[in-house]
Amino acid sequence: MMIQLRNVSKFYYSKGMIASGISRVSLDLDLGEFVVITGESGSGKSTLLNVISGLDSYEEGEMYINGEETSHYVAADFEEYRKKYIGNIFQNFNLVNSYTVYQNIELILRINGYNKAEMRRRVDEIIDRVGLSAFRRTKVSKLSGGQRQRVSIARALAKDTDIIVADEPTGNLDSESAEGIVKLLSEISRDKLVIVVTHNYDQFEAYATRRIKMHDGKVIENILLYDTGEAESGGSSRTAAAMTAGSTVRLGVRNTFNIFYKFLLLLIVFLFLVFAVSSQYTTFVNKKYESSIMGYNSYFYNYSNDRVVLKKSDGSVFTEEDYTALSRLENIRSIAPNDVLLDTSIYLESDMITLEVFPHSVSEYQGEPDLGRLPEAEGEILVKGSADDLFMSEDTAESMLDQTFSVWMGDTGEMKVTVVGIAFDEAEDESDYSYFGEAYLTEDQMQQMRTDLYGQTSTLVTTINGKEMEAGMGDSYYSVRKSDRVAKGKAVVQEDISNFYLNEESQDMNMKAAIGNDITVSVKNMFYQEKIKLNISDVYDEKTYQAKTGDNDYDMNMGAIFISPEDYSTLFDKGNFQCSVYLSDLKEADTAIKAIRDLGYVALPMKDASIQADEDIISMIEVPIAILIILAIFIISYIVAGLILRSRSTYFSILRMLGLAKRNIRWILEVEVLLVANIAYAIFLIVVACVSRDVIAIAYLKTLVQFMQPRDYVILYLFICVMALLISDWFARRLFRKTAMGSFREEE
Repeated sequence: MMIQLRNVSKFYYSKGMIASGISRVSLDLDLGEFVVITGESGSGKSTLLNVISGLDSYEEGEMYINGEETSHYVAADFEEYRKKYIGNIFQNFNLVNSYTVYQNIELILRINGYNKAEMRRRVDEIIDRVGLSAFRRTKVSKLSGGQRQRVSIARALAKDTDIIVADEPTGNLDSESAEGIVKLLSEISRDKLVIVVTHNYDQFEAYATRRIKMHDGKVIENILLYDTGEAESGGSSRTAAAMTAGSTVRLGVRNTFNIFYKFLLLLIVFLFLVFAVSSQYTTFVNKKYESSIMGYNSYFYNYSNDRVVLKKSDGSVFTEEDYTALSRLENIRSIAPNDVLLDTSIYLESDMITLEVFPHSVSEYQGEPDLGRLPEAEGEILVKGSADDLFMSEDTAESMLDQTFSVWMGDTGEMKVTVVGIAFDEAEDESDYSYFGEAYLTEDQMQQMRTDLYGQTSTLVTTINGKEMEAGMGDSYYSVRKSDRVAKGKAVVQEDISNFYLNEESQDMNMKAAIGNDITVSVKNMFYQEKIKLNISDVYDEKTYQAKTGDNDYDMNMGAIFISPEDYSTLFDKGNFQCSVYLSDLKEADTAIKAIRDLGYVALPMKDASIQADEDIISMIEVPIAILIILAIFIISYIVAGLILRSRSTYFSILRMLGLAKRNIRWILEVEVLLVANIAYAIFLIVVACVSRDVIAIAYLKTLVQFMQPRDYVILYLFICVMALLISDWFARRLFRKTAMGSFREEE
């Protein structure tokens, strides 16, 4: 016996109420029978058909399929049962209207794992059998009711199962079409079990082998009209196989573009998602970047964000080979060899004005000055700054040309320079104005200033007759000064130093006791240590100071040790232990810094050394806000995409009713949603490429491209794919909450 029902009951639950669909139904049905089930509306005949076909579950009793119990079946078991045994012909056809006749019949074969050649042969054969050869490539939505029912029957025949169930197969047809359908079903029943539910028994009376009448959920009549004998299964010898991966992808791709307006709506959702998330991310990065360039540093005064301070890993002096190697790197705009001077301001003083500026080598200047020319000879200088702040006015700046200034750096002021060029630094807004400017000097002048800076910033210890005396910060006592009147290897000291060489008995007798004795001068700074031994050739007091040293400011230099320029150079003219490079593109800063470090240099980017004024605010406010905005974008896209996909519910419910497994439906859905997401991302990349090549000139898009790094594109792509999978998973879970028939009813 093919199907046996023993006291089977089906109940429906709605708003706390329980209704009986069928009650304690018992039947025996076998191959070769043409069973017609009749009864008034609400009698339970369609419910019985749905239970038999596995579209609905049952709560009581037992249903046997070829002697096998089914009460323990779960959704996956019923899917396999429908796939193996059931061919459905629905009253409302349940065809995919956007598919052609061929594609609707092909669909059931794809579900059952047929290969391409088998599908083509079988579909063409079935189309001819039901008389629809002329409509092979016609969309079902354009067919008449009778033609659609023939497609539905063709689909059931193509599946070639032992059981065909038909719910009101002639209900929407004219009498002529209905007669043709009944005859076709009768022919099918010769080697299959055909079960038909109808209101109009008269149409089937001449062909029915069994009549079942229902009332109020119960079978009140079960008449075997004539015995068909023991029929053999006419089902295909081919065992139903799992749908192939190729068919899964093919259906997913087909469904993506099958209904264009749905594809377009879903594409718009993902485009919104891609651009909104990337925009929010780049806005956050941009704010962080703008904050970083407003930072400050208590050690470096010149903390331009494109500056990177370098030193050699072995602590040695930079050479021309080092500068050449650095200049060959990409993204290096310029190199500042005299780095230590970048953080030291100097004063240019004349009778008319005093300017505070930061020194640079003239080789670093790009372009031409606004007034005058570039420095060429020693003693020439170019000054750059704001016309309204540094120079007070353009007229004042112009009057400075060819004027001589004293250069003061700390306590030294013997350098004289002539201003030969003026450059105006135009600020974008008032907040960019600065009272500090820049001075561009020759290399010799920069070297002299660097030497003087080492002299001022080094810790200096003088050993006098075995006693160590340290020069105090800002104090002239025991500091060193250079003088052209002192011979190499000699030193001229203040007469008080003689006290270190006198015996206690004779301290007041000889103020020149230091002459002829040796002293040792040691210097130490963050870069190097040096020491020289000198012989005291003379001593000075206030009266003899100018004659012996050549300097006229005794009060400023009282107690200093005067040495020769050569010895001064030995102590302080040591070259550059530190240099700076300036980057062309801050967005590629990390790549440039890595390349510098790969050459063996120690690199300190100013963007990392600056203390950000609103760093805490960004961490505490901007990050959570950015996350919340992205989350809101995600939720909006999630909901809208879900609503669009709901329009596909009928399609996926049909697949379930045709016996497609849950996992296969999930895969089809994932292919469809992922494909749309990838198309949206591809459009995004095309827009990015157009913006990068200035084909599209939109400020918002330029900012977006400017702050997106390669890793950001990868992260964004993964985010979009995860989003697509979450949407498909949400929809799939919703789809499978109910039985196949329950889901279909919900979407009707």
